[in-house]
Amino acid sequence: MRLCNKAIIWINGAFGIGKTTVAQKLQKRLPNSLIFDPEEVGFMLRSILKPIDWSGNFQDYPMWRILVPEVARLLEQDYHRTLIVPMSICRSDYFSEVIDNMKKFDQDFHHFCLVASVETIQQRLTARGQSGTEDWAMSQIDECVRSLHSELFVDKLDAETKSPDQLVEQILKKIKVS
Repeated sequence: MRLCNKAIIWINGAFGIGKTTVAQKLQKRLPNSLIFDPEEVGFMLRSILKPIDWSGNFQDYPMWRILVPEVARLLEQDYHRTLIVPMSICRSDYFSEVIDNMKKFDQDFHHFCLVASVETIQQRLTARGQSGTEDWAMSQIDECVRSLHSELFVDKLDAETKSPDQLVEQILKKIKVS
């Protein structure tokens, strides 16, 4: 058995569930990998477009859903590395649009969805200084948790009871190829 040479590993889940922590630990274990955070693409678009067009979520920009797969394609093409993508996409139509386009250039695509209870996610966000109904991430928890129960988000990993290191081990076992 060997680890895949080049792939895309998308780590999905509600805001505050631990995607970035898992991605960073996974990168340390996977030689020849990069973390690609699609939020950076969203921040760029929001910075440019917010004065004229802002819904409150940069994923609502069709351009974001086009640019994320394109940036991933270029990163793979130019750097020949496995991409680790920690990003919440809870809307099934946006998820399908982005993921389908990514699979067009890399069939070695893995999606993992970290799941935990609303209470656990709230505690984690509070611990990192986010709280109250005015906090964007806090306001998204219920919808995210509900949406991610869809059958579309198939490979669910228990972030409630598993540590980030245990989640990384689960991911590494699942991405092995013959």
